[in-house]
Amino acid sequence: MKTVTSKELHEQTARCLNLVRRGQRLRVIRNGRADALLVPVNEQVDPSWDEIMVEVRAARAKGGSKIKNPVLEQRRRERERYAAHLR
Repeated sequence: MKTVTSKELHEQTARCLNLVRRGQRLRVIRNGRADALLVPVNEQVDPSWDEIMVEVRAARAKGGSKIKNPVLEQRRRERERYAAHLR
């Protein structure tokens, strides 16, 4: 993975984007710390929905212990956080 500074990215945007278009990943550094990653658009960054749900589906198919749906759990936590904010 190639590293560029935020200044280089600003001054040489076209060159950096051409590198990414050719498959190169770029780490953008600002103030000495990694700030961002530029990856080709066709590169998968997040896991697919099937990868996220594989354990839930396996547990349901076995009929054994129930594994909570991670999406529903996140929504529940967000609702609780929002409700606490309203108090």
